[in-house]
Amino acid sequence: MTVLKLEELSYVELKEEVEKRKIDSFVLPVGTVEPHGTHLPLGTDTLIPSALGEYVAEKVNAVLLPPVHYGVTTGLHGYFGSVRVQPETLEALVYEILESMSLHGFRYGLILNGHGGNTQALDNAAKKAWLRNKLAVMVVDWWILAREKGVTREVLGKEGGHAATDETAMVLAIRPELVKRNLYTPSAVYVYSAAVKAYPYPGTVINYSEGEGDVEFKPGEARRYFERVADLVAEVFLRYKKSLEGTVF
Repeated sequence: MTVLKLEELSYVELKEEVEKRKIDSFVLPVGTVEPHGTHLPLGTDTLIPSALGEYVAEKVNAVLLPPVHYGVTTGLHGYFGSVRVQPETLEALVYEILESMSLHGFRYGLILNGHGGNTQALDNAAKKAWLRNKLAVMVVDWWILAREKGVTREVLGKEGGHAATDETAMVLAIRPELVKRNLYTPSAVYVYSAAVKAYPYPGTVINYSEGEGDVEFKPGEARRYFERVADLVAEVFLRYKKSLEGTVF
């Protein structure tokens, strides 16, 4: 079956399809607009969860919502083209989206987050949706999940980072024409340290260990990495739903 994309259907079509397919879940991609090295687009953090959302929504029988493009950009705000909203703004917006979906009878939400700066706001919105609306919501930071489960190192041979080999592989998998390898420069790489704070960050590719090194462009592994990550997200969400079966809410 084709993925149900909320913005492409009339309300009559949507209701008919939701009832016919017995859909009780939705997927909401959330990103931000900020630099990703000199080789990836400003919208990387939205492009990735949007593509993951389309794949995952089909796997878990869910409606795919339009993405939230703007998020809480901090350390890279000020680089040309970056856009920031306050954490409270993002939290309120996402909560109100969740509240609307609860009003329509959906019981489960999956927020696919593409940007680390969003995490606290999304967590707050999800908690509020559960406590106020009894909407069960899971928030997934895809890159952390992939790293924790060993998928990134297994497929790409790296741990990944901001605009690093993992995000580069994801964009290579979904929009290869947007990866500008000829513009990549190692001077954009910055190794994060919890001991040193500087705003803005002195580089737009952020590694979390000295050993990560330069970004590697791996088009041969890109699609396999994307699908492994997407399958992992779908598996985690379906397991979450199953764990709540039979509970009263």
